[in-house]
Amino acid sequence: MASEKSTLLWRFYGSHMAILLLALILSGYFAMTEFRELQSYTISESLKKQAQAVGEILGQKLSDRDVATIDAFCDRLAANSPYRITVLAPDGSVLGDSESSPERMEDHSTRPEVKAAMAGSTGTAVRYSFTINRDMVYVAVPIVRDGKIEGIIRAAMPSEQLSQVLEGFYVKLGAMILFLTVAAAIVSLLLANRINKPITEIKEAAKRFANGDLDQNIVPVGAKEIAELATAINQMVEQLRERLNIMTKQRNELESLLSEMVEAVIEVDTSKRIVRMNQAAENIFQAKFSRACGKDVLEAIRNRGFNQFVAKTLTSATPLEEELTVVGNPDKILQVHGTQITDPQGKPSGALIVLNDISRLKNIDQIRKDFVANVSHELKTPVTSIKGFLETLRDGAINDPNSAERFLSIAIRQTDRLNAIIEDLLKLSRVEQEADRGAMKLEKASVYDAIQAVIKFLEEIAHEKGVTTLVDCDMSLEIKMNRPLFEQALSNLLDNAIKYSDPGSEVWITAKQEHHEALIEVQDKGCGIPRDQLPRIFERFFRVDKTRTRHTGGAGLGLSIARHIINLHSGRIEVSSGIGEGSVFSIHIPI
Repeated sequence: MASEKSTLLWRFYGSHMAILLLALILSGYFAMTEFRELQSYTISESLKKQAQAVGEILGQKLSDRDVATIDAFCDRLAANSPYRITVLAPDGSVLGDSESSPERMEDHSTRPEVKAAMAGSTGTAVRYSFTINRDMVYVAVPIVRDGKIEGIIRAAMPSEQLSQVLEGFYVKLGAMILFLTVAAAIVSLLLANRINKPITEIKEAAKRFANGDLDQNIVPVGAKEIAELATAINQMVEQLRERLNIMTKQRNELESLLSEMVEAVIEVDTSKRIVRMNQAAENIFQAKFSRACGKDVLEAIRNRGFNQFVAKTLTSATPLEEELTVVGNPDKILQVHGTQITDPQGKPSGALIVLNDISRLKNIDQIRKDFVANVSHELKTPVTSIKGFLETLRDGAINDPNSAERFLSIAIRQTDRLNAIIEDLLKLSRVEQEADRGAMKLEKASVYDAIQAVIKFLEEIAHEKGVTTLVDCDMSLEIKMNRPLFEQALSNLLDNAIKYSDPGSEVWITAKQEHHEALIEVQDKGCGIPRDQLPRIFERFFRVDKTRTRHTGGAGLGLSIARHIINLHSGRIEVSSGIGEGSVFSIHIPI
């Protein structure tokens, strides 16, 4: 195995086998030692009994010290016995020997076993015999009668017999140890594998869990402790699964909330790299989160002011607020709020930036200011004029009939103008109220009839201006309308076209069905409108040429009223124009 190699299986198996081998070796060594001692004891006892038997057989012959008889007895005894028998006098001299002649044998009083026997006890020794040139086991027994040692009988046998017995035992013991080792190795391997298998399954399951696969549980098998471990892991995974589900749900809710927010939200880390960005932020900065994620703010958004604001937010412990301008077409004015984000230890981990596009609010605020200024100016001009002429009359001009009549005529015209402004404001207010209530009734009516009614109503004005009104209308075209209001809107458009057309020119009114809409267009060949002012043309009191508008008697509310009326019909009004190109006002109303 590679060196993963120190897996639990092989650690367990190796240590188990090491302990087992050590136990078998120690047990074998102990058995060998004990068996050797046992065999030595057995042989010694056998030799002792043999010596004692010889002593009893010899009896009186020992006392007589009949060397010839004793030696002959030893020779006869050796013929039927594997033992060597030596008979010694109490002083250690040899009286007889089954293997050699007593005359040729030296005094044995210095032999260890003989010394022990001379002292009255049984002596035992193992040594090499120079007489027969072999290793021998000796046992010497004193023969005692009436408390007196009469002789010493020594029995001996070759030590090869003990070695042969021991070698046979060693072979059997070795074979048994080898068999036990192999059997133990197999059993240990099976046991280790049985223990390791559920642990391996737990390991593989843990890898699956680490990779995010939490759908499968571990089957609790094996030993009690391993089964309990598997159960504990299953419980942990179940809790992890529940927490992940909660986190996923919260993340989805957060993502949904961020994507639906009108405010732009951007999260950055401490290195000013973008971590999160919602759809509103993408729209404002024209930057996709998939491309901006992980990039520096300046690299992804390319707005130096915003980059500086993020840097200040990351170093500020208090929330910050600023207004920024994003250059584009058109430019955007942003209200930016920045808050530092901290981790559980209170250390800065990033910043959260919330941006509100207040361009429309700024624009509305400017329109409101312009409206207030315009309405004040429009009302103040006739009022001032009326007051001035009345004061002139009071100061004496009333006594001059010609001057009085002229001043009164001017005051009446200014009063009519003032009344027209107030009437237009009231109309606009009524239209907006109708829109707010949503209670306006619409009935299907002919577009051609409405156009003819408006032309007839403005016929005298067109005649005075020398403008010809031409109609190109589908006779069968019908829409749902509030006819008085619809005619009011169309009248405002046609009135403007006549007033701003040069004498002798033509004004066209066309109406047709285009897809699922009715398209009504009022086209003139007048002076036209600058393209940069077209977005504001429908604002209240907005004038392209204020001097000419006052000369024509307009208050700047006609187009605003027309737009509100068309909106009430679920339609829209558009304009295309340019200086010297004339103007085309298009009304789109669903059929």
